[in-house]
Amino acid sequence: MATADLLEARYREIAETRMQGIPILNDALTVKALGMRAWGERKLCVLLTPWFMNIALLPQEDETENRPAGSKQSFAFPAGSFEFILGREEGIGPHWMCSLFSPVLEFADQETAEAAALAAIDELFSDGEEPDEAEREMDMIWRGELPVVPLEAVEEEGGDIDEELVDAGEQALDRRAFLTGNRKQTDVA
Repeated sequence: MATADLLEARYREIAETRMQGIPILNDALTVKALGMRAWGERKLCVLLTPWFMNIALLPQEDETENRPAGSKQSFAFPAGSFEFILGREEGIGPHWMCSLFSPVLEFADQETAEAAALAAIDELFSDGEEPDEAEREMDMIWRGELPVVPLEAVEEEGGDIDEELVDAGEQALDRRAFLTGNRKQTDVA
């Protein structure tokens, strides 16, 4: 099983070799595996590097993974289901990664980045808030499980409709109007 020490050592080596001189590196950050914990039969942590912050899902020692690097799989956590990408590194073997930040230029220092990493892993295991009815319905519409409600149905139910927006939507929009944001042309001398 890849431990935090092995993970950190391998990614430090990558930082000093393959990533050397890459302009997306944040020089304020160093490689660190944070929040390592057991999850099912695997280990999970947040891996912070000068170029990314990822959730790392590490295999059991005897686990074999035959899929090629770059394969994708979703894993379900209390906070939801998240897509991971399979990576393979010498000394670690196959491991799954889910990107949190890439690049990590928004972090001014190691302490802030580590706090964000620990907050992310804690949030991964929180149940979160139950979505309200409107959010659940919108999610179902996005997944194609519910039809989009026609405008006429909203009007019949007495829903608030901004008439100005409805009227604006009925105007024909040519290429010039689209490119200028539908602003009226004024003569400038």
